[in-house]
Amino acid sequence: MPLYDFHCDACGREFEELVRDPADARCPACSSASVTKELSAFSVGGGQKDAPAGCNVMACGAGACGRGACGPLD
Repeated sequence: MPLYDFHCDACGREFEELVRDPADARCPACSSASVTKELSAFSVGGGQKDAPAGCNVMACGAGACGRGACGPLD
């Protein structure tokens, strides 16, 4: 099941939810079904252009740079 980011239109809370259909999502704080699907950080982030200089994104699994996967950064 995919993980989606949502914003609750009723109470303003932002949350993640594992749902088969985004139309089935409900806010965990107020149980409202009036939610808006947001772009997740995963869907808009990562990629070689964001990698630090000298990083080989393909070697570490695309985007783990700076988090210890490739070793310490200078």
